[in-house]
Amino acid sequence: MRFKLLSFRFIFSLSFLFFSNLSFAYNPQEIGMVLLHGKWGIPPGPLADKFMDEGYRVVSPTMPWSRDRNYDATYEQNLEDIHQIVQKLRLEGSKLVILGGLSFGANAVLAYLSKYQDVDGAMIFSPGHLPERFYERGLTTTTVDNARALIQSGQGSLSFTFTDYNQGRNRDMTSTASIYLSYYDPNGLANMPKSASSIHKSIPFLCVMSSAELILGKDYIFSKLPIHPLSKYIETTASHMQAPDATYTEASKFMQSLINP
Repeated sequence: MRFKLLSFRFIFSLSFLFFSNLSFAYNPQEIGMVLLHGKWGIPPGPLADKFMDEGYRVVSPTMPWSRDRNYDATYEQNLEDIHQIVQKLRLEGSKLVILGGLSFGANAVLAYLSKYQDVDGAMIFSPGHLPERFYERGLTTTTVDNARALIQSGQGSLSFTFTDYNQGRNRDMTSTASIYLSYYDPNGLANMPKSASSIHKSIPFLCVMSSAELILGKDYIFSKLPIHPLSKYIETTASHMQAPDATYTEASKFMQSLINP
């Protein structure tokens, strides 16, 4: 009798171990996606409509760099806002949450992942906004140094005029010294190689580099990320803005690999 009892417990234990290690597929309706638009744009974020048509629960908020907000919050405050959206999707029942972005939105994905570990996958398309290179080339050197000086003297909340750079275009903008520096500090949150190197959680990551970003190469961001077997790097000849549409099939397959491991 004791032998039979022990045998039963052994078989039960093996069964538990077997089933507890199985990966069960999710439905798109159980997956939350937060998709972030690029500089001077407005929602929706990259491929939001297409993913909604596939059944995913998509949220696409208006970012501080949109043409409707004009830098009304610091980068740190913006990341906290994204964090609240991610948590809301969890509370509403999302089993997985994926964060994605285009251009400056892709920059924000990296900055977010360097601070928070609460998403299950990420997608970036045509990553943009390069404050370390703007500074090195002299485009923002004086403005960044002036903003730092104001902040150090306790005047970070003063009105501050600066030039905003975007894919060869520029606009004069007005915000505050603190807000400006949060996005243009060459060693701050917007430094994408630094953010990528600061990410510690290994998650599936899709990185799409458009023809405009190919000069940056694979090592600029992707090679600095934690390794994951489902991660994928894609180069496309499509333009900066057209990269998401040009690689939609690959992005959809990437999502399928997450929900049907």
